[in-house]
Amino acid sequence: MSGFVKSIAVPEKHAASLRARQLDMVRRITFVMILANLLNAGIVVVCFLGTASSDLLYIWGAAILVSSTVSVGTQFFNPRDMDPMDGRSQTALDNFTRGALLNGMLWGAVPFIVMHAAAPQGQMILGVIMAGMMFAGTFLMARTPAAAISFLLPVGAGVVAAMQFQNGQTYPIIAVLTLAYIGVLILAVSWSYKQFVEQHLSECAVKEQSQLIGLLLRDFEESTSDWLWQTNAEGHLQDIPLVFEGVQEADGIMRKGEPLLDLFVTGEAHHVLKTSLMRRQGFRDLALQVKTQEGGQECWWSVTGKPIFESGRFRGFRGVATDITQSKEIEDRIAYMAHYDGLTGLPNRITMQEHLEKAARLAIHPKTNRALVWLDLDNFKWVNDTLGHPAGDELLRQVSGRLTGICEDEDVVSRISGDEFALIIERPDQEKLESFLDDLVERLSEPYDIWGSTANCSASIGVRLFDTFTQDVRVLLKHADLALYQAKKLGKGNWCMFSDELDERARARQQIETDLHRALDNDELRVFFQPVVDAVTMEVTGFETLLRWEHPKRGLVYPGEFIEHAEDIGLITRIGDWVIRAAMSEARRLPDHIGISVNISPLQIHSQSLMPTIMQAIAANNIAPNRLELEITESVLMSDSEFTLQRLHQIKSIGVRIALDDFGTGFSSLSYLRSFPFDKIKIDKSFVSDLESRADNRAIAVATLELARSLGMTCTAEGVETGFQSDFLRENGCDNLQGFFISRAQPLDKLTHLIELKEFPDADAEPAPRPKLRVVEPDEAPARAAKVS
Repeated sequence: MSGFVKSIAVPEKHAASLRARQLDMVRRITFVMILANLLNAGIVVVCFLGTASSDLLYIWGAAILVSSTVSVGTQFFNPRDMDPMDGRSQTALDNFTRGALLNGMLWGAVPFIVMHAAAPQGQMILGVIMAGMMFAGTFLMARTPAAAISFLLPVGAGVVAAMQFQNGQTYPIIAVLTLAYIGVLILAVSWSYKQFVEQHLSECAVKEQSQLIGLLLRDFEESTSDWLWQTNAEGHLQDIPLVFEGVQEADGIMRKGEPLLDLFVTGEAHHVLKTSLMRRQGFRDLALQVKTQEGGQECWWSVTGKPIFESGRFRGFRGVATDITQSKEIEDRIAYMAHYDGLTGLPNRITMQEHLEKAARLAIHPKTNRALVWLDLDNFKWVNDTLGHPAGDELLRQVSGRLTGICEDEDVVSRISGDEFALIIERPDQEKLESFLDDLVERLSEPYDIWGSTANCSASIGVRLFDTFTQDVRVLLKHADLALYQAKKLGKGNWCMFSDELDERARARQQIETDLHRALDNDELRVFFQPVVDAVTMEVTGFETLLRWEHPKRGLVYPGEFIEHAEDIGLITRIGDWVIRAAMSEARRLPDHIGISVNISPLQIHSQSLMPTIMQAIAANNIAPNRLELEITESVLMSDSEFTLQRLHQIKSIGVRIALDDFGTGFSSLSYLRSFPFDKIKIDKSFVSDLESRADNRAIAVATLELARSLGMTCTAEGVETGFQSDFLRENGCDNLQGFFISRAQPLDKLTHLIELKEFPDADAEPAPRPKLRVVEPDEAPARAAKVS
């Protein structure tokens, strides 16, 4: 019978709760329906008592009584706490539907029993009762449409059928009206049941949302320290609709009646909060420090709020507060690490840059000297290498302590990186500034006690004065660095003030470095040769190769002006290889007994291209290897001495001679003579220049000559400029002389008055045979280092 009612889709998860409500409705209406049923049945029996249908009415009344008793018993034995998911709940609804059908059939039989025997007045009474039963029963059972229709159809069918057996014109009309009423009632049941189901589904949805919100709120309460707050129009705190349990942070601070502004410490964020409350504007994530008792732990909240308007009237503010104390501590720590040095606690490079930019823009008082002081520790690497890196860290901490101790409170002291520090200071006049710098150098030069060990670590300092014309921080830093570089050149433990001269030198240095890159490509380098003569016969025995740079604008440039720059920019290896090739190319024009010497730099001795360059240059120009002599200084041996000695033995093994240049100017000449068998010692010109006037120079020269003879080495004196020097050296056994007394360095073509140059054969002529190189064993004599076949 449920097919008469349009089916309404009910989700499976809500079907059980729908049955539960239907069962609850059945329990509540059953007794009402039974009372109404018995009352109406009694009226029918009484009204038609004494008619021809009395006997049947007694039987019918007894049947109604039995049916009602069964219905009461059924509801009595159905448990009230019946599980709606249990199959018995659906059985109970089915039994209720069957009872309704039985009751409807009993009432549908009444018109057949009494209608033919009743007077018109009795028929009217019966019609009213039947109509009331149809309408009342249908609407009471509307939430169980199967039961409602099971009751309605038999009752209506009985009335319509009874009308067909009556005589008269009105009965067919009554039958038609009854059918119409039945249709209307079926539609009403359908509409009522649909409303009932929709209402139930809506209530279920609301309940689910409420449960979800409750779960979210409980999760929110357990996982966060947020809480809600609300103020009135005057800005005083009020109770709020939702209060989380366990929020202890707000209990002692957010009290009803307290002004919201009075909870926080004044500051920039407090001013924003005050302005927003005054202007009735929303605000978000204001980080505010909470007022706490003296000595209490610092506390920070993040506060968000918006104004409340009801019917256009301002009611106050409502929002949420969050305890951000821990995150604020982390944020402050990160900010500190970003702006301060973790080892010394001083401002770092970033913070120093910010202070420097402010100082550069700030006006300078005419009588004030503001300066950027850039300092670098001189022996810091020694401390790290000998005492260890922890000791180096301790040294840096002690240096920072000395710096902050000697500086004034207004000065900015920072650690830039490694062993570099920077200061921004102001002093009343130039004298006070220089006095401070002297004290700073003296204080930093004092010995450091590092865990029982003494470390001497002075500092070199560069100073750049601020001026009204220079506001570019990069320029200030560059100038301070130039001054520091100059201070290091002056020696350890010095300070140097930047001057325009230093800037000009730096510009010239940069220009030289730029031009040097072009010099090799443009063939601007030249080789000059200074003769070396036998001290007795004064005949030329060899030439020293000296490099010159023929600059297109500056003219002839000497090595002292550019070799250091070439080493700094990494060009010295290319230049050195070029000199070897050029020297060997010129050497083939010399007689076969004349040697050529070439100076080798410390960087060049470590170059992988040195050995191939030497061998290719010798072979390409048919030069005997013993005619080439490489001159090295002590600085070559001081850099990775083990590798250097190995490389020198490798060079000597192909027959090339090795000379120790500038002998006597270093600290370890004698130890080097013992560790490597040099072919020649060259006495530095600093000992030769004062032979006439200084007895100690004469003693050193004589001792060096005797040392060379005892070691089986030849000796050449450099810088010979007078006849006295020449005679003294010859008389004391010097082998060779070199200097202006013999000749200045010149291109080979300008030395023909001293030596006869070879004429080269034509290009088509067969080249002379190349000399064969033989590797000599280390124990063979130097004189047999190479042979030409």
